[in-house]
Amino acid sequence: MFRRLRRVLIILSVLAVLAGVAAAVSAAPAGAYGKANWQAALTGTFEFPTTGFGLGFWGWCDFAGGVTSGDDADCEIAEYFHNSPPEFGPAFTCELSVDATAWDESGLTFDESRPAFAVTGSLVVHPTSLTDDQKTACIGFFTGDYSGSTTFTGANTFIPAAPGHWVFANPFFGAVGEFNFTVAQIPSH
Repeated sequence: MFRRLRRVLIILSVLAVLAGVAAAVSAAPAGAYGKANWQAALTGTFEFPTTGFGLGFWGWCDFAGGVTSGDDADCEIAEYFHNSPPEFGPAFTCELSVDATAWDESGLTFDESRPAFAVTGSLVVHPTSLTDDQKTACIGFFTGDYSGSTTFTGANTFIPAAPGHWVFANPFFGAVGEFNFTVAQIPSH
């Protein structure tokens, strides 16, 4: 009887130690993506009622090398414009891989109420099957420059340069939808 009880207690003790180790490992900080000081998730979906025109984006960015400015940032963003009127350019669905060599807080949020991250660097557009007009529209939607250049300086990301969850509803004239940003400041490693 005592032998059985002792065996059960040993097994339970081993299981408790393993559970404690698992809890300690899972509670450790993730360390962010690389050496990032800031991480942001972003989404936006809009529709212009009765027109069939919709646009949106989703993705993430991280900013490294400092707290208010830095020398490295990465973003992966998907964008779409569907059923767009001719004056808004071609319809497209694209992805951007952004490699920024500098960032700061010189941008502004959509409502211009607070600083936002601005980036300088280059980007790659996917898929390669997009027409030149679609690539130019995809790049311009992110950088604000519709020249088609894949390099940019001081592109406003509109991502608030402060931790928190930010919602900007109906920022386009006549559009129904909202921008959502979740921004986290990562403690020093």
